[in-house]
Amino acid sequence: MLKSLFFILFIFIVANTYAQRKDSVSTNKDTITVKDAAKEIGFKEKARGITKEIGLLFKDSTKLQNPRKAVLRSAILPGWGQARNRKWWKVPLVYGGFVGLGLIYNFNNKFYKETLAESQFRKANPNLGRDSSFLFSQYRGIPDNQIFGAKDFYRRNRDLSLYSMVGFWGLQMVDAYIDAKLATFDVSDDLTLKVSPSIYSPTYGSLGFKTAVPMLSLKFNFK
Repeated sequence: MLKSLFFILFIFIVANTYAQRKDSVSTNKDTITVKDAAKEIGFKEKARGITKEIGLLFKDSTKLQNPRKAVLRSAILPGWGQARNRKWWKVPLVYGGFVGLGLIYNFNNKFYKETLAESQFRKANPNLGRDSSFLFSQYRGIPDNQIFGAKDFYRRNRDLSLYSMVGFWGLQMVDAYIDAKLATFDVSDDLTLKVSPSIYSPTYGSLGFKTAVPMLSLKFNFK
């Protein structure tokens, strides 16, 4: 009888411990679920904020453009920041610069490919004479070292024109930022300089004597 009582008590203790573990695991799962939900909500809020910021690029509630928006607009589309700054005359200059650099790139790339093919042909056929060692007729009779030098020359200019495009892109972004930053500065005719005579009376002097000093005062008007 006593053994049966101990056995029942042991079963009861084991069952109670298992139930407590199950509740603890369930609580942990609930905690993890809450944390995951919080992270997901935070991620959605950030995504919503980014989407809202991108949407604000296409509209402004004020006439003046925010300098940060000016940079982003010019980064997305060259000339957009200048147009939003009401500097319409700069837009043709921006695209004219890109067109000019594109033409320079195309010119150097064309002759680089041509001289590259010519130099490869001459390296592959070193035993041909000068009058027959050519791929393009316009390079007939030109020494090999000049062809190799021309190839390097056009390749270098092609790469420089490509880097210049990237630099010009950044330059027009800086220009849009400066225009937007200085939009609130007064550059009207009210920026005047006034010169007027005055008398300066020092608060100190030798042996207690104070001598008035004539002087000119300069005043800038920033209205």
